[in-house]
Amino acid sequence: MATVAGITTPTQPTIARKVFRAVLDDAAGMLGKIDDRILFIADDTNEMVWIEPEHVNFLVVLGEIGLSDSQLAQDTLAGGYAAVACSREMGVA
Repeated sequence: MATVAGITTPTQPTIARKVFRAVLDDAAGMLGKIDDRILFIADDTNEMVWIEPEHVNFLVVLGEIGLSDSQLAQDTLAGGYAAVACSREMGVA
């Protein structure tokens, strides 16, 4: 009898399904929750900032954004469009 190897799924952090538009200091961007931490991704520089208690006074959450912007946040977190495209499995044996 043959043994089939189990399927393993990668355990990379994923951004929450709900992503919000936000402004941190003077930078506009996206705000999402990863595991138990909150991450801000700036629109113009793609700079990622973990929100700490000292940032709360300078953070304005504007509202929830749609699915396409949530996917943009996922792609940015994974390293950008090129990194996502080059890391996909082609599905061939």
